[in-house]
Amino acid sequence: MDLSASVLGTPVITADAVIGTATAPAGGGTDSDTALAITIPGALGVTASGTVVQVSATRGDTASSANAEIADLALSVLGTSVIDADVITAAVACPQVGAQTADTTFVGLELFGEPVNLLPNTPGVTASAAVTVPGLTDASLNVTLTNVETTTADGATAIAVQATLRLTGTIVGGPLLDIPVGSVILAEARCERPLQTTPTPTPTPTATATPTQPTPSPTQPTAAPTGDPTQPAPSTSPTLPVTGGSAANLWWFFSTGLALVVAGTTARLIVRRSRAAIDA
Repeated sequence: MDLSASVLGTPVITADAVIGTATAPAGGGTDSDTALAITIPGALGVTASGTVVQVSATRGDTASSANAEIADLALSVLGTSVIDADVITAAVACPQVGAQTADTTFVGLELFGEPVNLLPNTPGVTASAAVTVPGLTDASLNVTLTNVETTTADGATAIAVQATLRLTGTIVGGPLLDIPVGSVILAEARCERPLQTTPTPTPTPTATATPTQPTPSPTQPTAAPTGDPTQPAPSTSPTLPVTGGSAANLWWFFSTGLALVVAGTTARLIVRRSRAAIDA
């Protein structure tokens, strides 16, 4: 209840109360309250009686839900019976998979003593009754009752009865007043679809195409490099186990040796012949 109105600066209606509330634990589970007497401490110009049978809210991994139920309600404003009901309920369900639902029920619902049937999500039913307000003439309390049942992709809301109140009247010797008084909500429930936990996908191996490199051809014999002009050209003659690096030098030494051998032999023959001549 959230009601407040003043006439010529003087409060004539005051009522501010929440009777029965439940909020599901953030980590999951259920919160509830039951068998609460409907009273409005400190109210002015407003009285109420009845019982909040239950308010409950549940949060789970795969669904959340909430419900509220009121019994034997009687609400009066400025001494006039405004709303009466045997039972009023609201319930919502929000599964993780599937449609969200919102439902309300009424048994014995009356506005200013007349039975009413509320249709969800319509302008509702409006009625008025004469009331007595100090400082006003022809005072009247106007009340509109509406019913809400809505669902979305992510949640649901059910409000069994929402009463919007206005006070009208004429100040003696003055203008007509239209004073917003406030609202009363009877049996409300809301829920949200639990978030789906998306598993971390396992990375799929991907084949990466590597450019094919040409297979190197076997090394082919190549022509001998021109070579460094400062180095001697390679020779096809076999290397001989002697000091020196030229075959021409070898032949020069061989010829010289042969000449010496021949010379030695000649000399020796000459010597022998001389000796023979002397001996003779």
